[in-house]
Amino acid sequence: MKKSLIILFCLACGINTYAQFGKLKDVLNNGAASLLNNKQLKLLQNQPITTNFDDCNKKDILPVNFGADSVKKSLCALKTSYNASEGFLLKPGFYTGTFKSFCLQAGTYGPDKGNGYLFAPLAGPKEKMAHTLIANWEQHPEIEQHTVQLLLWAIVAKTNFSKLSADLQLAAAKLLNKDDLSALGNTIVDYVSSEAMAKITSNLPEPAKAVIEIENKIRGLMYQANTSYDQVERLAMLSGIAPVNTEFPNGIWGLHPDGYYIKYLPHSYSKTEVVIYVPKKAGTIHYLPVGDVAVPASRGCQRLGQSNLLVCTP
Repeated sequence: MKKSLIILFCLACGINTYAQFGKLKDVLNNGAASLLNNKQLKLLQNQPITTNFDDCNKKDILPVNFGADSVKKSLCALKTSYNASEGFLLKPGFYTGTFKSFCLQAGTYGPDKGNGYLFAPLAGPKEKMAHTLIANWEQHPEIEQHTVQLLLWAIVAKTNFSKLSADLQLAAAKLLNKDDLSALGNTIVDYVSSEAMAKITSNLPEPAKAVIEIENKIRGLMYQANTSYDQVERLAMLSGIAPVNTEFPNGIWGLHPDGYYIKYLPHSYSKTEVVIYVPKKAGTIHYLPVGDVAVPASRGCQRLGQSNLLVCTP
Protein backbone atom coordinates (compact mmCIF):
# COMPACT_ATOMS: atom_id res chain seq x y z
CA MET A 1 0.00 0.00 0.00
CA LYS A 2 2.82 2.37 0.93
CA LYS A 3 4.61 1.54 -2.34
CA SER A 4 1.49 2.39 -4.30
CA LEU A 5 1.14 5.71 -2.49
CA ILE A 6 4.82 6.55 -3.14
CA ILE A 7 4.45 5.70 -6.83
CA LEU A 8 1.31 7.81 -7.11
CA PHE A 9 3.05 10.69 -5.30
CA CYS A 10 6.06 10.50 -7.64
CA LEU A 11 3.82 10.40 -10.70
CA ALA A 12 1.90 13.40 -9.40
CA CYS A 13 5.16 15.29 -8.74
CA GLY A 14 6.42 14.40 -12.18
CA ILE A 15 3.24 15.62 -13.85
CA ASN A 16 3.26 18.80 -11.75
CA THR A 17 6.94 19.38 -12.47
CA TYR A 18 6.37 18.84 -16.19
CA ALA A 19 3.48 21.25 -16.13
CA GLN A 20 5.54 23.88 -14.33
CA PHE A 21 8.52 23.54 -16.65
CA GLY A 22 6.20 23.44 -19.63
CA LYS A 23 4.83 26.86 -18.63
CA LEU A 24 8.33 28.13 -17.90
CA LYS A 25 9.46 26.95 -21.32
CA ASP A 26 6.60 28.86 -22.91
CA VAL A 27 7.54 31.99 -20.95
CA LEU A 28 11.19 31.63 -21.98
CA ASN A 29 10.24 31.11 -25.62
CA ASN A 30 7.95 34.15 -25.58
CA GLY A 31 10.71 36.21 -23.95
CA ALA A 32 13.23 35.08 -26.56
CA ALA A 33 10.79 35.93 -29.35
CA SER A 34 10.20 39.34 -27.78
CA LEU A 35 13.94 39.95 -27.49
CA LEU A 36 14.43 38.92 -31.11
CA ASN A 37 11.63 41.24 -32.19
CA ASN A 38 13.16 44.11 -30.21
CA LYS A 39 16.54 43.57 -31.89
CA GLN A 40 14.92 43.39 -35.30
CA LEU A 41 12.86 46.50 -34.59
CA LYS A 42 15.95 48.42 -33.46
CA LEU A 43 17.74 47.48 -36.67
CA LEU A 44 14.70 48.32 -38.79
CA GLN A 45 14.30 51.72 -37.10
CA ASN A 46 17.96 52.62 -37.57
CA GLN A 47 18.19 55.43 -40.14
CA PRO A 48 21.28 55.34 -42.39
CA ILE A 49 20.62 59.01 -43.34
CA THR A 50 19.31 61.11 -40.44
CA THR A 51 19.20 64.64 -41.92
CA ASN A 52 15.90 66.32 -41.02
CA PHE A 53 14.34 69.74 -40.42
CA ASP A 54 15.77 69.88 -36.88
CA ASP A 55 19.21 70.23 -38.51
CA CYS A 56 18.21 73.41 -40.40
CA ASN A 57 18.97 77.01 -39.41
CA LYS A 58 15.42 78.35 -39.03
CA LYS A 59 16.40 81.72 -37.59
CA ASP A 60 18.51 83.33 -40.33
CA ILE A 61 15.97 83.44 -43.13
CA LEU A 62 14.84 85.98 -45.73
CA PRO A 63 11.30 86.38 -47.11
CA VAL A 64 10.20 84.73 -50.34
CA ASN A 65 10.10 88.01 -52.29
CA PHE A 66 13.62 89.07 -51.31
CA GLY A 67 15.63 89.78 -54.48
CA ALA A 68 12.62 89.28 -56.73
CA ASP A 69 13.66 92.18 -59.00
CA SER A 70 17.37 91.33 -59.02
CA VAL A 71 19.28 90.25 -62.10
CA LYS A 72 20.40 86.67 -61.58
CA LYS A 73 23.43 85.26 -63.35
CA SER A 74 23.05 81.76 -64.76
CA LEU A 75 25.47 79.22 -63.34
CA CYS A 76 25.45 77.54 -66.77
CA ALA A 77 27.22 80.64 -68.10
CA LEU A 78 29.88 80.29 -65.39
CA LYS A 79 30.85 76.67 -65.96
CA THR A 80 34.42 77.73 -66.73
CA SER A 81 34.78 78.85 -63.11
CA TYR A 82 33.80 75.40 -61.84
CA ASN A 83 36.12 72.66 -60.64
CA ALA A 84 35.18 69.38 -58.99
CA SER A 85 37.04 70.02 -55.72
CA GLU A 86 35.83 73.58 -54.96
CA GLY A 87 32.78 74.10 -57.13
CA PHE A 88 31.71 77.47 -58.56
CA LEU A 89 33.59 80.66 -57.65
CA LEU A 90 30.91 83.29 -56.94
CA LYS A 91 31.34 87.00 -56.23
CA PRO A 92 28.65 89.05 -54.42
CA GLY A 93 25.37 89.04 -56.34
CA PHE A 94 22.51 86.73 -57.34
CA TYR A 95 22.83 83.43 -59.20
CA THR A 96 20.56 80.64 -60.36
CA GLY A 97 20.93 77.12 -61.70
CA THR A 98 19.26 73.71 -61.72
CA PHE A 99 21.05 70.61 -60.43
CA LYS A 100 20.28 66.92 -60.49
CA SER A 101 19.19 65.71 -57.06
CA PHE A 102 18.13 62.57 -55.21
CA CYS A 103 15.47 61.37 -52.80
CA LEU A 104 17.04 60.41 -49.45
CA GLN A 105 13.93 59.13 -47.68
CA ALA A 106 11.60 56.46 -49.01
CA GLY A 107 7.96 56.41 -47.97
CA THR A 108 7.45 60.18 -48.18
CA TYR A 109 5.64 62.63 -50.46
CA GLY A 110 7.32 64.18 -53.47
CA PRO A 111 8.18 67.91 -53.58
CA ASP A 112 5.24 70.31 -53.82
CA LYS A 113 4.71 74.04 -54.28
CA GLY A 114 3.59 74.67 -50.71
CA ASN A 115 6.49 73.80 -48.45
CA GLY A 116 9.76 75.66 -48.19
CA TYR A 117 13.16 73.93 -48.17
CA LEU A 118 16.18 74.89 -46.09
CA PHE A 119 19.79 73.73 -46.15
CA ALA A 120 21.10 71.00 -43.86
CA PRO A 121 24.24 68.89 -44.16
CA LEU A 122 24.14 65.23 -45.10
CA ALA A 123 24.28 63.29 -41.82
CA GLY A 124 23.85 59.79 -40.40
CA PRO A 125 25.72 56.48 -40.13
CA LYS A 126 25.89 56.13 -43.94
CA GLU A 127 26.50 59.84 -44.65
CA LYS A 128 30.03 59.27 -45.98
CA MET A 129 28.84 56.49 -48.26
CA ALA A 130 25.94 58.49 -49.69
CA HIS A 131 28.24 61.50 -50.17
CA THR A 132 30.82 59.37 -52.01
CA LEU A 133 28.16 57.78 -54.19
CA ILE A 134 26.76 61.13 -55.34
CA ALA A 135 30.15 62.87 -55.64
CA ASN A 136 31.77 60.09 -57.70
CA TRP A 137 28.82 59.94 -60.06
CA GLU A 138 30.18 63.15 -61.64
CA GLN A 139 33.12 61.12 -62.97
CA HIS A 140 30.92 58.37 -64.42
CA PRO A 141 28.50 59.90 -66.94
CA GLU A 142 27.81 56.41 -68.31
CA ILE A 143 25.84 55.58 -65.14
CA GLU A 144 22.24 56.77 -65.32
CA GLN A 145 20.73 58.90 -62.56
CA HIS A 146 18.07 56.23 -61.98
CA THR A 147 20.83 53.74 -61.14
CA VAL A 148 22.38 56.06 -58.55
CA GLN A 149 18.92 56.70 -57.08
CA LEU A 150 18.28 52.96 -56.76
CA LEU A 151 21.60 52.57 -54.91
CA LEU A 152 20.65 55.40 -52.54
CA TRP A 153 17.26 53.81 -51.89
CA ALA A 154 19.07 50.52 -51.29
CA ILE A 155 21.23 52.23 -48.63
CA VAL A 156 18.23 53.91 -47.01
CA ALA A 157 16.29 50.61 -46.99
CA LYS A 158 19.27 48.74 -45.43
CA THR A 159 19.51 46.42 -48.41
CA ASN A 160 22.09 43.65 -48.74
CA PHE A 161 24.11 44.84 -51.75
CA SER A 162 25.38 41.30 -52.44
CA LYS A 163 21.79 40.37 -53.37
CA LEU A 164 21.30 43.23 -55.83
CA SER A 165 21.25 42.76 -59.59
CA ALA A 166 24.56 42.45 -61.41
CA ASP A 167 24.08 45.89 -63.02
CA LEU A 168 23.55 47.61 -59.66
CA GLN A 169 26.50 45.80 -58.10
CA LEU A 170 28.71 46.88 -61.01
CA ALA A 171 27.62 50.52 -60.61
CA ALA A 172 28.23 50.35 -56.84
CA ALA A 173 31.73 48.97 -57.45
CA LYS A 174 32.49 51.95 -59.71
CA LEU A 175 31.12 54.58 -57.33
CA LEU A 176 32.19 53.15 -53.95
CA ASN A 177 35.47 51.76 -52.67
CA LYS A 178 35.92 48.37 -50.97
CA ASP A 179 35.75 49.86 -47.47
CA ASP A 180 32.43 51.53 -48.30
CA LEU A 181 31.01 48.29 -49.67
CA SER A 182 32.20 46.38 -46.58
CA ALA A 183 30.64 48.98 -44.26
CA LEU A 184 27.24 48.34 -45.85
CA GLY A 185 27.11 45.05 -43.97
CA ASN A 186 26.70 46.80 -40.61
CA THR A 187 23.03 47.62 -41.09
CA ILE A 188 21.72 45.24 -43.75
CA VAL A 189 18.39 43.54 -43.20
CA ASP A 190 16.80 40.72 -45.13
CA TYR A 191 13.22 40.87 -46.36
CA VAL A 192 10.77 40.21 -43.51
CA SER A 193 7.46 38.45 -44.20
CA SER A 194 4.31 40.53 -43.81
CA GLU A 195 3.23 38.37 -40.84
CA ALA A 196 6.53 38.87 -39.03
CA MET A 197 6.57 42.58 -39.90
CA ALA A 198 3.10 43.00 -38.39
CA LYS A 199 4.28 41.47 -35.11
CA ILE A 200 7.52 43.44 -34.95
CA THR A 201 5.90 46.83 -35.68
CA SER A 202 2.59 46.29 -33.86
CA ASN A 203 3.28 48.95 -31.20
CA LEU A 204 4.74 51.62 -33.49
CA PRO A 205 2.87 54.82 -34.43
CA GLU A 206 1.57 54.81 -38.01
CA PRO A 207 4.10 57.15 -39.71
CA ALA A 208 7.13 55.21 -38.43
CA LYS A 209 5.41 51.88 -39.08
CA ALA A 210 4.58 52.87 -42.67
CA VAL A 211 8.19 53.87 -43.48
CA ILE A 212 9.57 50.61 -42.06
CA GLU A 213 7.03 48.57 -44.03
CA ILE A 214 7.81 50.45 -47.26
CA GLU A 215 11.55 49.98 -46.79
CA ASN A 216 10.93 46.27 -46.27
CA LYS A 217 8.92 46.08 -49.51
CA ILE A 218 11.73 47.91 -51.34
CA ARG A 219 14.21 45.31 -50.08
CA GLY A 220 11.88 42.59 -51.29
CA LEU A 221 11.67 44.14 -54.75
CA MET A 222 15.41 44.74 -55.02
CA TYR A 223 16.12 41.11 -54.21
CA GLN A 224 13.97 40.03 -57.17
CA ALA A 225 15.23 39.70 -60.71
CA ASN A 226 13.93 42.09 -63.37
CA THR A 227 12.45 44.62 -60.92
CA SER A 228 11.88 47.91 -62.73
CA TYR A 229 12.76 51.41 -61.52
CA ASP A 230 9.10 52.39 -61.73
CA GLN A 231 8.13 49.63 -59.30
CA VAL A 232 10.59 50.84 -56.67
CA GLU A 233 9.70 54.49 -57.28
CA ARG A 234 6.01 53.79 -56.71
CA LEU A 235 6.87 52.40 -53.29
CA ALA A 236 9.36 55.13 -52.39
CA MET A 237 6.99 57.99 -53.26
CA LEU A 238 3.67 58.37 -51.48
CA SER A 239 0.79 59.56 -53.62
CA GLY A 240 -0.82 62.84 -52.63
CA ILE A 241 0.54 66.02 -51.05
CA ALA A 242 2.11 66.47 -47.64
CA PRO A 243 0.64 68.96 -45.11
CA VAL A 244 1.99 72.48 -45.63
CA ASN A 245 4.08 74.23 -42.97
CA THR A 246 2.93 77.83 -43.52
CA GLU A 247 5.68 79.20 -41.28
CA PHE A 248 8.23 78.27 -43.96
CA PRO A 249 6.59 78.79 -47.37
CA ASN A 250 7.92 77.66 -50.72
CA GLY A 251 10.74 79.91 -51.96
CA ILE A 252 12.01 81.02 -48.54
CA TRP A 253 15.70 81.91 -48.26
CA GLY A 254 17.98 80.19 -45.76
CA LEU A 255 21.51 81.08 -44.65
CA HIS A 256 24.21 78.60 -45.61
CA PRO A 257 27.10 78.13 -43.12
CA ASP A 258 29.49 79.46 -45.81
CA GLY A 259 27.88 82.92 -45.56
CA TYR A 260 25.54 83.04 -48.56
CA TYR A 261 21.74 82.68 -48.76
CA ILE A 262 20.09 79.96 -50.81
CA LYS A 263 16.56 79.01 -51.78
CA TYR A 264 15.58 75.59 -53.13
CA LEU A 265 12.84 75.26 -55.75
CA PRO A 266 12.49 71.53 -56.57
CA HIS A 267 11.08 70.68 -60.00
CA SER A 268 10.90 67.05 -58.84
CA TYR A 269 12.96 64.90 -56.49
CA SER A 270 15.44 64.36 -59.33
CA LYS A 271 15.95 68.03 -60.26
CA THR A 272 16.30 71.06 -57.95
CA GLU A 273 16.55 74.70 -58.96
CA VAL A 274 18.64 76.86 -56.63
CA VAL A 275 18.81 80.65 -56.30
CA ILE A 276 21.86 82.01 -54.49
CA TYR A 277 22.49 85.42 -52.95
CA VAL A 278 26.06 86.26 -52.00
CA PRO A 279 26.16 89.37 -49.72
CA LYS A 280 29.06 91.81 -50.08
CA LYS A 281 30.27 90.99 -46.57
CA ALA A 282 30.66 87.33 -47.58
CA GLY A 283 33.14 88.22 -50.30
CA THR A 284 33.89 85.58 -52.92
CA ILE A 285 32.54 82.16 -52.03
CA HIS A 286 32.80 78.62 -53.40
CA TYR A 287 29.55 76.82 -54.17
CA LEU A 288 29.85 73.03 -54.24
CA PRO A 289 26.39 71.43 -53.91
CA VAL A 290 27.33 67.82 -53.15
CA GLY A 291 26.86 67.05 -49.46
CA ASP A 292 24.06 69.62 -49.16
CA VAL A 293 20.49 68.51 -48.53
CA ALA A 294 17.36 70.53 -49.33
CA VAL A 295 15.16 69.71 -46.34
CA PRO A 296 11.40 70.32 -46.48
CA ALA A 297 9.57 72.19 -43.71
CA SER A 298 7.00 69.40 -43.84
CA ARG A 299 8.53 66.24 -42.39
CA GLY A 300 6.36 64.15 -44.69
CA CYS A 301 8.17 65.34 -47.84
CA GLN A 302 11.33 63.97 -49.38
CA ARG A 303 14.74 65.24 -48.36
CA LEU A 304 16.71 66.05 -51.51
CA GLY A 305 20.43 65.28 -51.72
CA GLN A 306 22.15 67.69 -54.09
CA SER A 307 24.68 66.72 -56.75
CA ASN A 308 27.27 68.79 -58.65
CA LEU A 309 25.69 68.01 -62.01
CA LEU A 310 24.25 71.20 -63.47
CA VAL A 311 21.36 70.93 -65.94
CA CYS A 312 21.94 73.26 -68.88
CA THR A 313 19.68 73.23 -71.92
CA PRO A 314 21.02 74.56 -75.28
